[in-house]
Amino acid sequence: MLRSAAKNYEDVTVIVDPADYQKVITEMKSNNGVVSKETNFYLAKKVFQRTSQYDTAITQYLAKI
Repeated sequence: MLRSAAKNYEDVTVIVDPADYQKVITEMKSNNGVVSKETNFYLAKKVFQRTSQYDTAITQYLAKI
């Protein structure tokens, strides 16, 4: 679901790193609840990096079975 949401980054804000909460909250407060496409793109890249790491961990685990 994270990847699906991140693919729609122009309209969807996806957070996988708690360190990004404050950035998003601050932006929403200053922009009437809106997060910019630039911020959403930055966050989407983090999603793909995280899911890639997860997929790699699964692949490595299954290779040992």
